[in-house]
Amino acid sequence: MSEAQNLQEQIQQQATQSTQDFYGQSIGSLKSHAQNYRQQLEQYSQQLPEGDAQAQVQEMIDSYTELENSIDQAAQDQGIEDAVNEAAQQTQEQMQQFAQETAQQGQEAAGQATDQAQQAAGQATDQAGQVAGQAQEAAGQAAGQAQEAAGGAAQQGQQATGQAAQQGQEAAGQQHQGGGQQAEQQGEQQQEPNATNAAAQKAQQMGVDLSQVEGSGAGGRITVRDVTSAANQG
Repeated sequence: MSEAQNLQEQIQQQATQSTQDFYGQSIGSLKSHAQNYRQQLEQYSQQLPEGDAQAQVQEMIDSYTELENSIDQAAQDQGIEDAVNEAAQQTQEQMQQFAQETAQQGQEAAGQATDQAQQAAGQATDQAGQVAGQAQEAAGQAAGQAQEAAGGAAQQGQQATGQAAQQGQEAAGQQHQGGGQQAEQQGEQQQEPNATNAAAQKAQQMGVDLSQVEGSGAGGRITVRDVTSAANQG
């Protein structure tokens, strides 16, 4: 056998082996997926009540079972049972790992969302506390200002009341004093005509003529002084 023939045979063997490997991996992966789908359908079937729906699902399960049996038979015919079972096992492990990673990523995402929600809640609580503190401080300032204003108004009211009372007392005193002066003046005015009349009568008794006498009072009015002077002259 020539060297070219040997090389050609080696290439054919490698190609055949590669084809068998690919075939074994492909149907092994197919077998693993068929097993996974069958198991899921079996779980669904257990949740269904007995009846037409459960019978229909059981037919689907049986079809996957037949597919698995066909794959096993093809692997046996090709003499690659071990390769098919190994490929099916690897595929199963890959699917489990993918499911675990997906679940872990979901948990991490949920944890991050929870942390963000807690941080947002904490910030909202802090802001609410600050707003409440500012509101209390503003209320305290407003109350203090109101108390100061009330105190100032009360003090001004007391001062105004005191001033009014003092002014009332002063006005009453002035009115009392004015009344006394007016009464005194009225008394003097009342006494003066009486004294003038008495002096005039006395002058007439003494024969003094008052018709020529011009008074020294306002408007030439004859006063007590005028009558007394006239009587003395007479």
